[in-house]
Amino acid sequence: MSEDVFFNPGQSIASDYDYNKAYVAAQIYHQKVEKPVLVVKEKDNQPYVIFDEEAAIEEENQEKKQAKSYKVVKRISD
Repeated sequence: MSEDVFFNPGQSIASDYDYNKAYVAAQIYHQKVEKPVLVVKEKDNQPYVIFDEEAAIEEENQEKKQAKSYKVVKRISD
């Protein structure tokens, strides 16, 4: 089951074409801020993008900026 999210790409923390590198970056950020982090992907042949889930959702709710659709690959929340 896939989950779609809509975020402003300018709010990303990092991105990488290598899933393992993106996942490590997401884990490091998660440990640093102790908040849920999402690893997402727009479509095939695109990089994995990392978002601070709470900050990105809050930003989207406050300002109606141009959002892109991403598929959630991994949620890091523990």
